[in-house]
Amino acid sequence: MLILFMMLLGFFSVRGVLPLLAQLFRRQGIIKENYRREPIPAALGLVFPLTMPLLFLVQLGYDFFYSTSGLSRGEFYAFLFLTTGFGLLGLADDLLKNDAEKGFRQHLRALSAGELTSGGLKALFGFTFSLVFGIGVRLTTGQSWMLLPAVLVAALAPNIVNLFDLRPGRAGKFFLAAMVLLMIKSYLSKGLNPTLLLGAPVLGGVAAYLPTDLKGRAMLGDTGANFLGGVFGGLVVLDGDPVFTVLTLVLFLLLQLAAEKVSFTKLIENNRLLKILDNMGRD
Repeated sequence: MLILFMMLLGFFSVRGVLPLLAQLFRRQGIIKENYRREPIPAALGLVFPLTMPLLFLVQLGYDFFYSTSGLSRGEFYAFLFLTTGFGLLGLADDLLKNDAEKGFRQHLRALSAGELTSGGLKALFGFTFSLVFGIGVRLTTGQSWMLLPAVLVAALAPNIVNLFDLRPGRAGKFFLAAMVLLMIKSYLSKGLNPTLLLGAPVLGGVAAYLPTDLKGRAMLGDTGANFLGGVFGGLVVLDGDPVFTVLTLVLFLLLQLAAEKVSFTKLIENNRLLKILDNMGRD
């Protein structure tokens, strides 16, 4: 019941705030053209870093009084720091993005040449935030060998979600599929635990946001993609399954390398099943 309550809380929080935020963006001229050249509010994924931290705190308060999951305070605040930090970096990227560099490798190349791009800023400080998160988890759990995989998973996850944010709803669908897989695995191995309780309001929030994105009325932006990626990466680490963490890291590295060579959009368009799933729910 608690998981359902947190999902509903996330759903109605995002559903209530989203139209107000969209109106604000339109009044302030924060508009971008989508892939169909239609002007829509940009970076409405800001709704997630605005609403989710309070919902995480609700869950922490419930856990404090009822001790349902044994949630560690150190892990909780490390997770809160990571997700909020990535939301901030995504917002900075949305506001400052005016460079021609595309792709992770090109941003790093520009950074090594002494030129800071918006993507380079995100990569540099994203790794720093992930390192702080990893150290925080390490100090809380004592799992020293997991520090490097934890940092890399946390650092790569936001960019992986962002790779899929090229068509309406695609990043949200990818995030939901990854989160459901993680939460099922976590429940089967641990039962009710922090991974489920922290993930539940985000699932509800994405379910409330996704129809607007699918209809082309909102743009998730790096703000939303980075926050959601931070949530997934952070929960993979907090779940504490070394095999799943390493497998996730390997998959992230393969996806990152593949993105430098091929177009995910073309791959999806050329695969019948993926194309059906990708188009599902769009106008």
